[in-house]
Amino acid sequence: MKKIFLFLLFLTGASGYAQNREITFEKGSLQLALAKAKASNKLVFVDCFTEWCVPCKQMAKNIFTIDSVADFFNQNFINVGLDMEKGDGIPALKTYKVGAFPSFLLLNGNGDLVYKFVGAMDADEFISKVKEGMNPENKIARMNREYAAGNRDHAFIRDYIKEKINMMEINPAKEIAATYFNSLTDQEKVMPENWFLFGANRYDMYLSNVHSKNFDYLASNWKAFVKHNGKDTVEKRMGDMFRKVAGYALNGFYFKEFPYVKAEFVHYRKQLIATNLKDKDQLILMMNMAEAAGEKNWLKVSNILADHIQNFSPQNQRIAYDFWSGYGVSKREKLPRMKEISEKIIRTSKDPFIISTAKMYENY
Repeated sequence: MKKIFLFLLFLTGASGYAQNREITFEKGSLQLALAKAKASNKLVFVDCFTEWCVPCKQMAKNIFTIDSVADFFNQNFINVGLDMEKGDGIPALKTYKVGAFPSFLLLNGNGDLVYKFVGAMDADEFISKVKEGMNPENKIARMNREYAAGNRDHAFIRDYIKEKINMMEINPAKEIAATYFNSLTDQEKVMPENWFLFGANRYDMYLSNVHSKNFDYLASNWKAFVKHNGKDTVEKRMGDMFRKVAGYALNGFYFKEFPYVKAEFVHYRKQLIATNLKDKDQLILMMNMAEAAGEKNWLKVSNILADHIQNFSPQNQRIAYDFWSGYGVSKREKLPRMKEISEKIIRTSKDPFIISTAKMYENY
């Protein structure tokens, strides 16, 4: 029995010992690491983090400390950790177009970017990504090289824009997308392969959000888009975007970077009137509220809501969230019809979340 106990104790100790290694990061500057990499014919692995980034901390604690990960990186790379808000991290942020955290870079000894990927992940995916980047002909290096050499083939550019967004190089992606957009004929713009510039997808936040030229083009040319991309797809996107415009105007987000311009909302109304959207009458009312919010006429906003909220679709009733958020009732004068708005939502809505919020203002 004693021998069995000692054997189990040995296994426990061995198991604990087996997981005590971690990626070793250089203590000096990035330039010293690059020189060391050049002398040893290795790549530099750069962990781009910030102190406030929770996924960065999770990677450091849970992935960098796995023996198989530590051994792989310590054997194959010169490893550098850069706080992107301090020291070498500040210029590196701009040089390597780091737009999200964590981001991971592979650099050659000259400091040239060889590979880049973004986000927290498990150990297997992490090593797989890095192994892909170790190939001199990896996708990122190849695409950067082809673009620099002048490749402007449309299929290539579409993939390149998407890859830039995947790496969170948002400004370069927007610039390339704008140039690509301007190079297309009207017929080419509406084709399915270019819907990613206008439609609902993982790229829309950067390519066709509120204020964007792409959304304006879609709203002004919706019939041509319907022909090639389907009525339901196009109309859903347009409805969602007009709701977003109205919501952003009411909660204030629309005006954070751009001043209120009345002509913009007149333009939106004209676009809406020309559509076949089933709820366009409601959306026009919401655009009227948006315009009033831009003018800080909250009494007009609340009057439109009180007159019509009971007839809005469940989707459109959610504009009340943006009204409550933007008006900031705790900081402003009382509006005469707040109770009426809340009561009508409680009576007509089936959405438990908006009902519970309305009850907060029922006795306001």
